Amino acid sequence: MSLYVLEGLRPWVIQRVSAVYIVLFIIYAAICYFSADTIAYEAWKNWLYNPFNTTVVGIFVIALLFHAWIGMRDVVLDYVHNIMLRIFILAMLIGVLFGSGLWVFRILLLSVVN
Repeated sequence: MSLYVLEGLRPWVIQRVSAVYIVLFIIYAAICYFSADTIAYEAWKNWLYNPFNTTVVGIFVIALLFHAWIGMRDVVLDYVHNIMLRIFILAMLIGVLFGSGLWVFRILLLSVVN
């Protein structure tokens, strides 16, 4: 698999669709925050572990990871000209994004167990 799998119109569309979802989620989260009766750990834990909100947050994380990957990948491909350094930076970026995604999904899946 090549580092250039996402080329042309496809990454542009993914970037725009993920940006729209990210904005809509931030608006939804802000509305929930400002309309909450209490701002306490237990209240927000219950909010997050609601099945609808868990799903919405999961989709948000996926959209955020794709958005970040495409944006950072394009920056690296445009400005890092040394091939070995480019591969190293992209590998580190994949590792950080993948690890972050696993961490968030571990947190979200804990709601199913509890």
